[in-house]
Amino acid sequence: MSKNNLNYIAGVEKAIAEKYGRTAAQDFRSGWDPDHEKEYLRQLKECNNKVSALASRKETQMVGDVKITKRPTTESDRTCPVCKTYSFSLKDDLYMNRFECCYPCYLDFVIAREDDWEAGIRPSEEQVSLSLKRRKDNG
Repeated sequence: MSKNNLNYIAGVEKAIAEKYGRTAAQDFRSGWDPDHEKEYLRQLKECNNKVSALASRKETQMVGDVKITKRPTTESDRTCPVCKTYSFSLKDDLYMNRFECCYPCYLDFVIAREDDWEAGIRPSEEQVSLSLKRRKDNG
């Protein structure tokens, strides 16, 4: 490698470090040590154990010359406890886990009153029915 190429590389690394921070320009192996390696291998083994446990739960069936694999289903309640509507939206999963309500209920009842929501204050049946009517009318 010529000296000009090394100067160019150093200049690029310096520009990256100035724009994105020093850690963005440093070699990813610089912070790696035997403890990190052990932890990584432990996590990898744990992940492989989970995958093999799932694979062992699969049911297989032969239909003629074709092997059909039935995967186990995970049961999850997709009904909002506030408005009692069933959701297919992946966006609702986040709000169901965090606030125990669907995204539209989050917008209607939680977003401006998060402290009250965390304290256990929930909307009345009348508020929920008005919200459902508004949602239905708007589309």
